[in-house]
Amino acid sequence: MNNKGFTLIELIVTIALLAIILTISFVSITAVINSNKEEQCNNLVNSIKSASEEYVSDNRYNSKFIKSVKNKSITIDGSYLVNNNYLNGAIVNPFNNKEIDASSIKLTITLNNDYTVSSISIDEPAVLKECKN
Repeated sequence: MNNKGFTLIELIVTIALLAIILTISFVSITAVINSNKEEQCNNLVNSIKSASEEYVSDNRYNSKFIKSVKNKSITIDGSYLVNNNYLNGAIVNPFNNKEIDASSIKLTITLNNDYTVSSISIDEPAVLKECKN
């Protein structure tokens, strides 16, 4: 009798161990990818909020800007920030890698009495609203 090959049990155990290792690896890789997408989303939201703060800072002494403020709140869209170089480059959804139209980004900026930023909320699109921040 020739004992040079694997038995059926040894082959099944080897395949089972490989399946377990691959499953654990897949779960870990998926978690890292999702974490990275959430981080990209948060970075995008932070960039938009920083651009909004810069816009307010640049214009808070402008009488035209002050007249446009109603109830210490203003609403702008992302295209204004892009067209005036507050935001640079394409705005990309990290979850599907599709470009977000800047004009679809709607922001509400609440101001303090001295026309500094109190809070910024992203009203649209939903993908940016859902980012943790």
